[in-house]
Amino acid sequence: MSDFFLNLRGPSRSKRSVGPPKMTNGLHRMLRYWHHPPWRMLIITAPFMIGTVFCIYAWYSDRMVARRQQTTSGTIFVQEPANHDRYGYTFNINQKTYSGWQIPHDDEQFTVGQVVTVYYDPLDLNNSALVDYNELSFRALSPVPLLVAGILFVAVFIFVRRRTAPESSKLIQS
Repeated sequence: MSDFFLNLRGPSRSKRSVGPPKMTNGLHRMLRYWHHPPWRMLIITAPFMIGTVFCIYAWYSDRMVARRQQTTSGTIFVQEPANHDRYGYTFNINQKTYSGWQIPHDDEQFTVGQVVTVYYDPLDLNNSALVDYNELSFRALSPVPLLVAGILFVAVFIFVRRRTAPESSKLIQS
């Protein structure tokens, strides 16, 4: 047999070393890095922070619209079950027709031809909804506690890992 096939079977029993495997420099650096994670690992929380900022911005903008919102009646004219079961509606203000889309949330049910209350922003008539903007603002804010918990979890994890390094890493000297 060639040496190639002998090497695939692994070392023979007589050549095995006794004791733990020796650490290479790369493995040593990796273990030291993970036992004391640097604070720049907080970059892991960047998606959580971005999501939090977007949700708070959506809450704030809907809250501002809620202060000045007005209502009118409109009509559901189409349903698109393939597109998140969304409904299209139209409404008239000052003899001009506007339209919008609404995806039902929880127990909201609409039917084509149904007369509905439309909430709209008088400063931007293209900004409308079939739900009160106060409720929309709270819907936008709902994921924020989970996102903040993710940020805090990563920060606490790094803090705890930096404070308490295992005994094995304290024995390794650089």
